[in-house]
Amino acid sequence: MNKKITNAIAALLVVLVVWFYCTPYLTVNGMRSAAEEKNAAKLSGYVDFPAVKEDLRTTFNAKLSAQLGKEKGENPFAAMGEAMAAALINPIVEALVTPESLAIMMEGDKEQAQPAGNESKSSESKPGTETSMAYEGLNRFVFTVTQKNETGEAIGLVFHREGLFSWKLAALRLPI
Repeated sequence: MNKKITNAIAALLVVLVVWFYCTPYLTVNGMRSAAEEKNAAKLSGYVDFPAVKEDLRTTFNAKLSAQLGKEKGENPFAAMGEAMAAALINPIVEALVTPESLAIMMEGDKEQAQPAGNESKSSESKPGTETSMAYEGLNRFVFTVTQKNETGEAIGLVFHREGLFSWKLAALRLPI
């Protein structure tokens, strides 16, 4: 009788470990199906919008500071340009981080993932995309989308663990 109980506990532990490992893959598949169904409410359930927006603000501000930092000594209008650009970052982030734009990013269409004011959609069919998924730590998982025929950087969707078996999108890695 003891051997049966031990085997049952061991089997249960194996199932829990496999489930623990597979949960981010299940989250990404759930997001994909919500994106394909164009179900914004379901897709929103997988996203920590405040964390994603803060991550993008930080990324854009760092990129802006790096670009304008080079010109500050040479250009007297660089400081004014930096102030104006900083004021535009918040509306850009708000327009970029929506369930619809995240669905487009998961499909890998970089041109359509621009904010609403920058509509430069082409009527040509988009090339195929390649995706990959990998753990970057125990509590971080990255879903990467790249265009097959493109040498540019990939779009990365960074998930963070919430609780033991749940994951939420918490950051974006954009090719900027």
